[in-house]
Amino acid sequence: MSLKYFMRMSVIVFGLFGAAFVAGAPTPGAAEESYPWCVQGSVLHCYYMTREQCEMTVDYHGFCVANPEVSSRSNEAARRS
Repeated sequence: MSLKYFMRMSVIVFGLFGAAFVAGAPTPGAAEESYPWCVQGSVLHCYYMTREQCEMTVDYHGFCVANPEVSSRSNEAARRS
């Protein structure tokens, strides 16, 4: 086997491994979970199960809002707690 053949096959193998890695990686949308409460600043960050959690985190650097992506039933339940 020549060096040229070996290099070409190495590139192909690494390319296939790279493609398999990228194809198997989870997408950001699939990995994210929608929580009922969000911090509204310059960007909406929805990481909070209760309004109290959200308000403790905000600390005068934004304000808490109900997540518009979550159904209204979940928001009502979160508001009661």
